[in-house]
Amino acid sequence: MCRIEGVGPGGTGIVAKRCRRADGEFEAFIYSEVLERLSMESVRCYGFIDEGSGEHGWLFLEDCGSTQIADKRESFPIAFANWLALLHGSASNLPIRARLPERGPAWYLETLRTARLGLCQSLPERNWNNLDRSAVERTLVCFEVLERNWHVVEERCVGLPWTLVHCDLQPKNVLVRHTASGIAFLPLDWEEAGWGPPAADLAAIDAVSYWSTARRTLASTEFRRVEEQIRCGVLFKILSAVGWETIRLAAGSEGKAMRRLRIYAPQLTASTQALGLEV
Repeated sequence: MCRIEGVGPGGTGIVAKRCRRADGEFEAFIYSEVLERLSMESVRCYGFIDEGSGEHGWLFLEDCGSTQIADKRESFPIAFANWLALLHGSASNLPIRARLPERGPAWYLETLRTARLGLCQSLPERNWNNLDRSAVERTLVCFEVLERNWHVVEERCVGLPWTLVHCDLQPKNVLVRHTASGIAFLPLDWEEAGWGPPAADLAAIDAVSYWSTARRTLASTEFRRVEEQIRCGVLFKILSAVGWETIRLAAGSEGKAMRRLRIYAPQLTASTQALGLEV
């Protein structure tokens, strides 16, 4: 990714992001045909250009600076929870479902199964120490419990309308900009986005703030449904993280992958138990 000064409208800067063609075209669609249709400020997209190879290209975006919403170890502010509820409520009414990949419980179940297969294949092949082996075995036990009781996850993901979900909301992916009407939140990196329950975006969101705004759009929104989806969101976030580390492990980056899997194993256990499942 690189910044180019003075070539945008009115001499503004732009950001050029090199990415896979499929990702770039999809992100351009999200910015230009979804976010711009909502009455909310968003990053302006200037288009995607194929490199000519057919595999990669460049996505051109408005330069929104580098001010992130929070430090990576901090929680999202309450104001962002309100903003996210507005985004979810507004996007749920757009006729875009057919153009978005599904990001509901079924997708995360497939993420679980793929990660489990990778870990099962690695377990007999690796000469891990007791700490690493214990983390992997603990993860696999949680996977087994979760898959056997996946209907619980599906039941917790009802009660809120399906909508556009980012699926990778973290502080580094959200910029802020001060405007005449207040602070604008500008999420980036939409390549994992899709259509699903709000849970996919709620892992670190303040429940009360999100609910208080969501019920303005849908008066029947129950607070307990928001809480349930937040718990599912935490689980989804951990499953995605374990999935990425399984890919990293298969690619040969064993040290880094195992350091993170040791962190994720107790988090996965706690998340599974938070759904009322015994591990």
